Amino acid sequence: MKRRAVLKATGGIVLTGGSVMILQRGIPTLNPTETQSDTTSESSEAVNSKTTFPIQLSTLGAEGSTERTVRVPTAGMPTVIDLFATWCTPCQAQMDALSTVYSKYNDQVGFISVTNERIGGTLTRADIRSWWNEHDGRWSVGLDPKSKLMNILGAQGLPYLAITDTTGEIRWEDTGMTSASTLQRELDAVLSESEDENENENENE
Repeated sequence: MKRRAVLKATGGIVLTGGSVMILQRGIPTLNPTETQSDTTSESSEAVNSKTTFPIQLSTLGAEGSTERTVRVPTAGMPTVIDLFATWCTPCQAQMDALSTVYSKYNDQVGFISVTNERIGGTLTRADIRSWWNEHDGRWSVGLDPKSKLMNILGAQGLPYLAITDTTGEIRWEDTGMTSASTLQRELDAVLSESEDENENENENE
């Protein structure tokens, strides 16, 4: 099955060029000993990363999320991956659809929301935790300050959603607002495929 992608210019924040660089690294904060060229070099190195799935990410202690290291995607289980930022207004609205779908599928599907915002300066872990709790997050919330996950997914805007199958292959992705009904339909398709594959394996044994 081909990876299906939908890019919407409405209902989300679509970035190109240098704006994507800022999104992937967060807004740079220079240390007293850093120069702008130092920061640009660091960003370019991250964007050109060859990292692939699966990866390990740290999660934040918050509602539904414990502070630990998790595997993305979840091993042996379809996974919904959500990229967000606390400054992204459409990401707030996206949480409503995610919460609806999570309530129905959390025993069959892994869920993780990930921000690449960098902790420090004006943003603290408490700020992200407060945003998460305020918008009814009930699953793992990951921290990805080096934008490894964004690079793998090739995300060009926020909010961004992807669904992987049991093998970790991306089956569907979408940039911009996604409705609960659309997300449910795509999850049903992935789960159905997984069931068919399991039945075929059992028949061949």
